[in-house]
Amino acid sequence: MIKGFSILELIVALTIGLTILVFVISNVSESTGHTKRIIGSQERMESIFHTVEMIRSDLTKCGMRLLEPAKFLGFPLFVNSDYSFKVIYGMDTEMLIDDAAESATVITINRNDFFRKGKRIVIYDPDNRNYQINEIQAVDGDQLTLTAGLQDDYPKNSSVVVVKEVEYKHYAEQNTLKRKVNKGYFQPLIEEVTDFYVKFFPESCSVLYRIEVNKKEQIRGYIFMTNMVTR
Repeated sequence: MIKGFSILELIVALTIGLTILVFVISNVSESTGHTKRIIGSQERMESIFHTVEMIRSDLTKCGMRLLEPAKFLGFPLFVNSDYSFKVIYGMDTEMLIDDAAESATVITINRNDFFRKGKRIVIYDPDNRNYQINEIQAVDGDQLTLTAGLQDDYPKNSSVVVVKEVEYKHYAEQNTLKRKVNKGYFQPLIEEVTDFYVKFFPESCSVLYRIEVNKKEQIRGYIFMTNMVTR
């Protein structure tokens, strides 16, 4: 006669089984949580490095190709507050192929991909001290149609510079640092930013910035803006 399991034996076996199961689930859960924390930390660091590289790139380009026009047109190439900053620089320069008369709305250059509809441009002739900000309304081959007529005569080989304006702003209520290019919208660059600070030193044309992420990681940088140096 085969003797079956008693109720006590079943209870003991079930208890042991449940204990082992709970231990396994606990370890798997802990391992999964640890893996997620590692992945999250790696993604955060990658995001920080990407942000720092973009900031460094924009700051070092500040004023590029636009120092002389900005001086005569009277617009700042760098503007900042404690929690934001804006830089302006030229993306590319081309020369007029033909003379362009006052009031003309079409100019001819050796166009490249930087010269597109909606882009702001600066046209200038340093010999005659003529400078003007304009905008590309349409593109047809090497001909650019402008939104406003020229204010002066511009001879052949006058410079035409495509302008890029980049702004960084810390949205404290969202703990997010955002970036905007030209007339676009602010796009999230890095999240969990608990502090962002920018200070400009005009005497040395340099910028000190600090980014604090999740009240833990702090990244500081000191950028010397070589394109702003005139002496």
